[in-house]
Amino acid sequence: MDNYQKQRGVNSPGMQRLHQRTDFESTADGGSELDNFHSPPQPSFDTEEMRGSMQAILADNIGNYVVIEFLIGTGEIIRKQGMLYVVGRSFVTLYDELANNFIVCDIYSVKFVYFYMPGDRPRYHYNTLPPISGEPGMGPQRPRG
Repeated sequence: MDNYQKQRGVNSPGMQRLHQRTDFESTADGGSELDNFHSPPQPSFDTEEMRGSMQAILADNIGNYVVIEFLIGTGEIIRKQGMLYVVGRSFVTLYDELANNFIVCDIYSVKFVYFYMPGDRPRYHYNTLPPISGEPGMGPQRPRG
């Protein structure tokens, strides 16, 4: 297995499923295309200043299922979950298999990362957006008048 495959978690069951899809394509720049989502090449975090960083830890675990807690502002924590797909210097991309979408997240607001054993998933799906009053199909409607 070459360094690219190791960094991309190619041997994880989740990444193997994605790479076997007919709409998956490796790009000439070392990135990938899946479902019209282009991800850049996975950088190497094997430099003295990046070893042991959050980016390096996450990049070593590409393909694993995680829940990530983000600090928003000074006191609000939100959670996102999915398979670690790509880790960049300033972002992390999760793949939400249930919704078949990608979530690109700011790495600098990451506070905690929960790793799940193969096949285990959290009881709650944290990626669903809360209902907003008045939004079609998203909760109670305001009376028109």
